[in-house]
Amino acid sequence: MSSFNRRHLLKLSAALPLAGCGFTPVYGPEGSGRTLRGRIAYRAPNTTEGFRLRARLEERLGRVERGDYLLTVDLDFDEDALVVSSSQDINRFNIEGTATWTLTEPGNDTPLASGTAETFTAYSASGTTVATQESQTDAQDRLAIALADLIVTDLIIATVP
Repeated sequence: MSSFNRRHLLKLSAALPLAGCGFTPVYGPEGSGRTLRGRIAYRAPNTTEGFRLRARLEERLGRVERGDYLLTVDLDFDEDALVVSSSQDINRFNIEGTATWTLTEPGNDTPLASGTAETFTAYSASGTTVATQESQTDAQDRLAIALADLIVTDLIIATVP
């Protein structure tokens, strides 16, 4: 009985092209994700969503230790009724978020990188007034966190050599 297994051969042949391609992990010792950590100061709107966005950016990229770069973010949230019942009650809202960001060096207005991150979330409005307000606040927090994650991904891509 032979112990030959085609699956093992396929796994090995799939890994061979990556062995010599120069691939380096973004969060590896010399990866671009590590080189940004602690080097970016953040400027975001002075709102609850801006606070949540800054907190997530600090969580992902670290608190500023050396202000080598300045990340400026403008937020825009737009809320629309998503589901309207037959009695004309709004049961669900959709919040679309856009974050326009620019990475510069302090004192220099020439952008090193810039971009726009867009995503959305929704919340239910079928409960009490308090429950609906809490659902809205939670949705706005989730949206700010998701936008921050998209910005971090864009920054890492922009800094890959």
